[in-house]
Amino acid sequence: MTKIEILQMLAKGWFGNSQQHAIQAQLLKYRGFNKLAEKIMAESDEEWEEAKKVNYRLIELGVTPKVELQEYPVFTDVKEMLEYDCKDSAEALPEMSKALTLFEDDYITRNMIQQFIVDEQDHFDWVRTHLSLIEEIGMENYLIEQMGD
Repeated sequence: MTKIEILQMLAKGWFGNSQQHAIQAQLLKYRGFNKLAEKIMAESDEEWEEAKKVNYRLIELGVTPKVELQEYPVFTDVKEMLEYDCKDSAEALPEMSKALTLFEDDYITRNMIQQFIVDEQDHFDWVRTHLSLIEEIGMENYLIEQMGD
């Protein structure tokens, strides 16, 4: 895969993830899980910004970004949503780390991807923590914790 293809893949993924997480957050908020909805909406906003950064970098490199969307599942079950995010992050982290080797001669892009890896690792850790919390206190108690302001 070329550098440009990797950047296009990142932009495509973040645009899709952003939309997916925005919908998930709206569903959660509608059900009264405001704390969880806020976190997921913040994730959506962050992914949107990351996609824009990648597209801007593509433009700086002389490439017109493509508009390609892919389908992402929308979950009504909170645990399934978190498990999907956990799996998605677990797969994305090594791929992004591997991509870094292609950008050794491009400090700007390399630095950008390194920051994306840090953000993705933080999200992965957060999701794993919440899945562990569900296992520890049960789904009903977890959902009660996610209600409120």
